[in-house]
This record gives sequence, structure tokens and C-alpha cells, in this order.
Amino acid sequence: MSSWLLLFLLLSAWKGPQPSPEIVRLNQVLERMGENLERLPNYTCLETIDRSIRQTAKDKLLVRDRIHLQVAFIGFEEVFAWPGSANFEPRAAIQIAPGGAGGIGSWGGWSRNVLRSSAPAFTYAGECAVEGRRGMRYDFHVPWASSAYTVGAGNRRLVVPYAGTLCVNPSSLEIIRLEVRAEVAHLPFAAVSETIDYGRVRIGSADFLLPQSHTLAMTDLEGHEGRNVTTLSACRQYADDSAAPVPQQKAEEPQLPAGIYLNLKLETPITFDQSAVGDPVSARLDRAFHATGISVPKGALVSGHIRRIEERYQPEKHYLVGLDFSTLSFADTHLSFRARLVGPQLRFERRPDSVTNLNNAPVIDVTGLEIDDSNPLSPFGVFRVRTGRLDLARGLPMIWQTQGRE
Repeated sequence: MSSWLLLFLLLSAWKGPQPSPEIVRLNQVLERMGENLERLPNYTCLETIDRSIRQTAKDKLLVRDRIHLQVAFIGFEEVFAWPGSANFEPRAAIQIAPGGAGGIGSWGGWSRNVLRSSAPAFTYAGECAVEGRRGMRYDFHVPWASSAYTVGAGNRRLVVPYAGTLCVNPSSLEIIRLEVRAEVAHLPFAAVSETIDYGRVRIGSADFLLPQSHTLAMTDLEGHEGRNVTTLSACRQYADDSAAPVPQQKAEEPQLPAGIYLNLKLETPITFDQSAVGDPVSARLDRAFHATGISVPKGALVSGHIRRIEERYQPEKHYLVGLDFSTLSFADTHLSFRARLVGPQLRFERRPDSVTNLNNAPVIDVTGLEIDDSNPLSPFGVFRVRTGRLDLARGLPMIWQTQGRE
């Protein structure tokens, strides 16, 4: 759920005896937050999630990747789609390879029932500072009996008590930062924390106080820290904000027959610095083919999304790239594309003995793809790239074998 809802529930439920001037300020913050929520229309943003796993004792980076998603905030719900797609889905329906502190998460993984039993006890705790901005700090604690904050542990989700801090701008009466720390005594984690920074964002013709970045960090008992840093950009109002986008039943397209080998050439360049999971990707058919009742010309476009692009450092630096092609198009024809990446297989060829490198060793030519078959049920093709920098150029050859319907 959206973190500003958590904040609203958190603040609106608080009641205290004779409030101090600092607590009066907190109540004023509540009023402004309530006004902000009442005026907020349905809107959508591009969500970017930078994920990483590192060995904290040595601060050694192990894995990192980046995800792009289109997220729509409808009332107090969040739904997601791949960039460029109008087919929004609940968060659980978007399948993302494991990494960082979890999957895609929502803004802090909060549910609307975070404080359904009772409110936390707020205490004014002096000053706070966030990136040079000074504010008023309020600490709070939610005991186990009142908590609805859940943390994923393996296949389970456990309710835990937690504590946190609000940093409030005393001049604008707006939240600057919300920090939450789970109590991990009964969890297989050494630490779980979340930080959400707020700022003004223009939606339609007005500005609203909204979350702008969120950091989720989880450290396991072996000292591995998973971290997700999520930011929102390109936010806009729906043209018709009275209707929420709902999962759309996609019309079933004719499918290519099974068992056909297709030679494709990558159309979309892929680099680790510029590309992300969720980005559209395309390739072109390099050789026409004919099957029962169908002829597909050379140059037909195969389109889909990047489903995996990871930078890994163990046992040595390399990249994992996963491509998911779903549609083949030419002229006015659109065919469902379901296929398995099968080649060209990785090959090492020694050049003639007369060709050597600086160490007077023979030069080895490497061609083809190092295909990852570790998960034969994977719905997309995955291959490794063992290089210091990922840079897949337009024209990269690939061979895909069409599959039948599941």
C-alpha cells in the first residue's frame, strides 16, 4: 500500500493527554496530510527499483540489478504493468527474479491494516536533519499486540513489532522522512529497516505531498544485506481518474506451430547502465520460414520485455540476461510467440598458430551464447555474458525454438 496512507493512519489514530506545543504541531501535520489525501486524484508513475546484495562485513557487492515498472495509485491500492503496457496487474502477479531485499514490493510493504488495533505512542525527540533540511523529530513504537507490519521470511510472512521516527518540517508542516525498524528477535534477520522520503510532486494542475524514494534493507544472520532503492518519476494524472485500471483479459492471438527454429537478430541494444528489467526489447527474423498454413517473411518483428539483467560478482564478474519475447508481427498479422532460447551455442575456436596475443599465447575466438539451462521451466531465455561491461549490440544473433501451448 502507499506509504502516505500508512502515515495518515499512523497520525490520525494518535491521541494524547494535554498536548505539548510540539504535539500540537504534529496534529497540524495531520490536518495538512488529510487535506492532501482528500484532493489526491488517481495517478501513475514510472517506478525504478535498484536492487543489490552485498556482504556487509566486507562491504563487498555480490549482485545488483534494476527494474522498471509502471505503477498506478488508485485510491489506496497499487497496480503494476510493464512499461508501455496497459495491462495492469496486482503486485503479486508481476513475476520478478529474486534479488535485493525482495521482489518489487510496494512502498515499504505496508498494508492498510498496519495500525488496525491501536495507534503508536508518539514522543517528541528534538531535532532531525534530512539532506540539509532541519526538522522536528517524533519517535514512536508499535508493540506486537497492536502491529500489523509483516516481514517475509522464506515462504512465511510474520507479524512483528516495530519502532520508527518521523521528521517533520516545522515551517511547511509536512513530512520530510519516515523511518521504520522492525524488531527482529524472532526473525531470521539481523536487521530490517525502511526509509521513505517525501516531497512535492505535480499531479495534474496541483502539487501534492507524495513519497519520492523508498529504501528497504534486510540483513540476514550471515551478514548479507539485500537493499532495494525505489524512486518514482514521470508521474501524471489519469485522464479519467474515476475508473481504476484493472487486469485486462488479453485477446488470444494465433500461435506459431511448435518445433520451428527461428533465427533472430537483436534489434534493441542492451547495456547494464541504460537497460532494466521491464524495458521493451525486440528482435527481427533473419530468415523467412514457411509452416502449415503460414508464411513469415524475413524482417518480421519479435517483441517482448527484458526479464532479467543482473551484474554478478561470484565466482567472477559476469552478467545474466533474460529475454521474454511474446509477439511476432508483420504487415497486419500478430502471432503469439512462445519459444525457448537454444542457440547459437557457445564455441571456443583457436585462431591459426601465427596469431598470438601480447603474452605470445594463441588467440581464442569466442562465439555464440552461454545459455543458462538451470531452470528448464523458465518462461524466458537466459544467458550469461562473461565480460567486464555488458554491451549487447544491435544484430546479436539468437536461435529460438517455438513451443506448444502449456
